[in-house]
Amino acid sequence: MVRGFFKFLLALAAVFGSLFLGLLGWGILIRNKAVSEKTRRLSSRMGKGGLIPKIAGTRLGSVYFNLAVLKHVGRKSGREYVTYLSAYPLGDGFVLTLAYPHTDWCSNIMATGKCTLTFKGQEYELERPELIPMSEAWAAYPPITKLFALAGGEQQCLWVHKKQVVPEPARALA
Repeated sequence: MVRGFFKFLLALAAVFGSLFLGLLGWGILIRNKAVSEKTRRLSSRMGKGGLIPKIAGTRLGSVYFNLAVLKHVGRKSGREYVTYLSAYPLGDGFVLTLAYPHTDWCSNIMATGKCTLTFKGQEYELERPELIPMSEAWAAYPPITKLFALAGGEQQCLWVHKKQVVPEPARALA
């Protein structure tokens, strides 16, 4: 009975270890422009249906690399877009990982200066985007995620700050 349980645990560890190493290897391959573009297209297709839109921005989505929902406006079209990505709290805002060398969502946010992020069931209005080097964002990343960022060769990320709410002045009683 005990031996069977240990065999089960060993098999489970082997499966998770294989998945981890596979993802880590893919992170290294993504440095290649052709692989990066194919991965971006596949991610875009997966985001249109299936499990990702259902769990992104929820507490369950936070288990999978802090999967969040980013809403932003196109810099040329003015159309609203939805992007599923990893977000990590940092300071007064969030760090958004730039997994690919060029991302339209990042260009859109830099141009408009604002976006909305749904993270762990809460919606945040964000503003004042700034590109920062990964070295400044390391504090936000959990250790296992740092491995993937290193393997993928990410050099910078987008830091967006929570919108500052200015309270209305109290009205004088008449």
